[in-house]
Amino acid sequence: MILEVRGLTKHFGGIRALDGIDLGITAGELVGLIGPNGSGKTTLFNVVTGIYRPDRGEVLLEGEDIAGLPPHRINHLGVARTFQNIRLFRNLSVLDNVRVAYHRHIPYGPLSAVSRTGKLVEGSRVRVESGDPK
Repeated sequence: MILEVRGLTKHFGGIRALDGIDLGITAGELVGLIGPNGSGKTTLFNVVTGIYRPDRGEVLLEGEDIAGLPPHRINHLGVARTFQNIRLFRNLSVLDNVRVAYHRHIPYGPLSAVSRTGKLVEGSRVRVESGDPK
């Protein structure tokens, strides 16, 4: 399992948003989560990505419990989410909008960007065949 959720529970006052949720995702698997409004889908994503702390249960990423870590730490481990209300930068291309979200993977810093060194040029190339925007 690359991502596993065990016994995940989250309450908001008297509302039980998640109650003992178990879920497992293996590497390379594509999973959809469907359900009616109010069934806890968004709450599950928010707990897995660190927006909310679970009341009980585990969120395991490659066997390590990440439940309760801050969102930026979970993101650096490779777990991220998008929101339903997508706001794109209208003055940027599709590729550049994707690059904005990929900022933590760039191999250069602000000085290289300003001086336009080789690291910037190499890091800005897109590897279409691998799907890895760099």
